[in-house]
Amino acid sequence: MEIYNLTLRHGISRLVRKSLCFSKCKEMLDNHLDVYQCYNNLIRVNSALTIKTKKGKKNIGRTPCMAEGITDHVWTWKELLMFKVCHEV
Repeated sequence: MEIYNLTLRHGISRLVRKSLCFSKCKEMLDNHLDVYQCYNNLIRVNSALTIKTKKGKKNIGRTPCMAEGITDHVWTWKELLMFKVCHEV
């Protein structure tokens, strides 16, 4: 859990202590956290999850969602921003 908190503090300027970038409203902070979590889980390749291949071949970089089997490719920003969310009632 501590490593996740550290990752958030390094990635989101609104969470850095003694910063000029502070959140004035909770809703904007929540939105920023949601976008960062999507970026971290779908777009950003995590070096700890990389699959090593034979010498001379390129290693396979994976995101946390790829490691969990949720998606089969690294997403782009365009793909993330164009994704339609289904709200079930």
